[in-house]
Amino acid sequence: MAAGDVVIARDMILDGKNGNMRMLWGTVTLDGGNPTPIALANYLASIDAAVVSMEGSVAPGDDPTSVTSAISGTTVNVYAWKHTTGGAAGNPTVIASTENTRLVNFFAIGPKKVIANT
Repeated sequence: MAAGDVVIARDMILDGKNGNMRMLWGTVTLDGGNPTPIALANYLASIDAAVVSMEGSVAPGDDPTSVTSAISGTTVNVYAWKHTTGGAAGNPTVIASTENTRLVNFFAIGPKKVIANT
């Protein structure tokens, strides 16, 4: 996968109160731009919650050390972080990563996008 590629692994419509909720999960490859966007406007009207985590079975290296997310409308923005030697001894400063190959898992839930009949 190339930097910035988003793969939707599962797409589930929930039968809740009005059957209008949708869950999506999959992966994105960091694009080095920090944030790496996961645009879900084709699926969701908005995003109620999202979770991201680094894919892998071994400890992360120094770049990235962690990922966080922030929701903006119908986009989950993934932020990657790395250590720098600029911090005090034993307490390194965390700065934005420019990593562009790390695979990140995501999960998002929100109201499904309603497509009007034409």
